Amino acid sequence: MRQHFSGQLENMRTDLTDLCSLTETAIDHATRALLDTDLGASEACADVDTEIGYRAQEIDHRALTLIALQAPVAQDLRALISGIHNIADLRRMGSLAAHVAEVARLHFPAPVVPGELRGVISEMGVAAKAQAAAATEVLRDRDCERALELIRADARTDALLRELFAVTKSDDWPYGAASAVNITLLGRFYERFCDHTVEIGRNVIFVVTGDFPVA
Repeated sequence: MRQHFSGQLENMRTDLTDLCSLTETAIDHATRALLDTDLGASEACADVDTEIGYRAQEIDHRALTLIALQAPVAQDLRALISGIHNIADLRRMGSLAAHVAEVARLHFPAPVVPGELRGVISEMGVAAKAQAAAATEVLRDRDCERALELIRADARTDALLRELFAVTKSDDWPYGAASAVNITLLGRFYERFCDHTVEIGRNVIFVVTGDFPVA
């Protein structure tokens, strides 16, 4: 019975890892939709987000069932509780990627990002994809040092967001209020996407050590 339970926990970790990998795919589609004015990439992102939702619901149900039927303790209980939190984070990451893609879709075929901000948005897309890839690795390996690196790396997205805000709030901004709002929202979507990867890193450290990192 114990061996079967351990196998179920391992299967859940594998499924969470796969789910996190899907968020990397989603944010990649979203960034291509935005920067390349690619309607197909926008629709692909929406499809991936839908798949994330279905898979997340199934994994969440399994986790709750294991808690109810197996009465786990110690690290096993931490793994299941953290897994439920990770599922919520991964769902939100999929939704945030879909929001980015939706902005691109709603403005198609017109570009959303002004030329002088394409570099910043592109960097945010690269950073978000890298954070999702790192979170996938952390979920798979439960490496606390790698999890801490993931948490610290989020500072890059925060810096890019501040750069974005400085440009859109400038008196020299020539594109009007609607464009400034769109760019600000996009920056927030990327920043929040990365914030959720940080929570995944914190959750993994909690599973392994029983403590959350201070920063």
